[in-house]
Amino acid sequence: MNKTIYNDLDNNAIRFSKVKKIEGEMPFSGVGIKYVAFGEEIYYANDKKYTVKAGEYIIGNEFTSAIVQVNQPEPAQGLCIDISNQIITEVADYHTLSSEDLSQFLLSDQFFVNKYKAKNTSLGYSINEINHKIISGTIEDELLRNELFYSLAESIVTDQRFVFDHLNKLDFKKINTNEEVFRALLAAKEYIDEQLLEQLSLDKISNEIGISKYHFIRLFKNTFGISPYQYLKRKKLQLAKQELVLGKPIAEITFQLGFADTPTFTKAFKQEFGISPGQMKKSNF
Repeated sequence: MNKTIYNDLDNNAIRFSKVKKIEGEMPFSGVGIKYVAFGEEIYYANDKKYTVKAGEYIIGNEFTSAIVQVNQPEPAQGLCIDISNQIITEVADYHTLSSEDLSQFLLSDQFFVNKYKAKNTSLGYSINEINHKIISGTIEDELLRNELFYSLAESIVTDQRFVFDHLNKLDFKKINTNEEVFRALLAAKEYIDEQLLEQLSLDKISNEIGISKYHFIRLFKNTFGISPYQYLKRKKLQLAKQELVLGKPIAEITFQLGFADTPTFTKAFKQEFGISPGQMKKSNF
């Protein structure tokens, strides 16, 4: 089943699909998003294979050449969302100082085609909301307004500005090499995010993405401006802050996040946020 939920004369569109088997070309219009809510879809985009599982999406533009494959016992359910060049340009112009460069990046063959986990991006949150509304049958009224597509465009600009800014920090001679290395670094960030409560090591992370430890540390720091260890520590402290707001005991958080003891955790927390965990906890009561 393929159902058009909405489309307009400006080429903004949302389509809902539920299929067991399909193979064929899958064009992108404007900036296009292919999101999988259930099951698995395989895309061959610009000669690179992306296995997109539930809760993930691939994003591309009109220069993206793609083929989709689905072949599974239960139907794969997904969304295809197209946002017009006009809206993308308008939002990029408003939100960025170097809007011309960013617009060119988003709408030309320079665009960085990649797969993302919805829970790790601004756009992913919006896509999940749309999918839930479609399933529950409450999407129609919202789609009568253009606000939805502008909101999606804002999320794309936010996410892709991060990509644009950091991808440009890689200085390999070949564009393809820069893109492959950047995909590996993004995968490393996602791996750290997913494994925060595990015993992570440089060996585990570098093996996961296929880059030697030395090159991984150097590339990660040059690209993101922070070492892998510092990134891991910052993510743990951000999680600690959330847990404190929810009322979890300080000692339990210290143990959960693998800090040596409460004084060590307290010192790191205060360095990051300027107040102690105890002060943070009191401020939320």
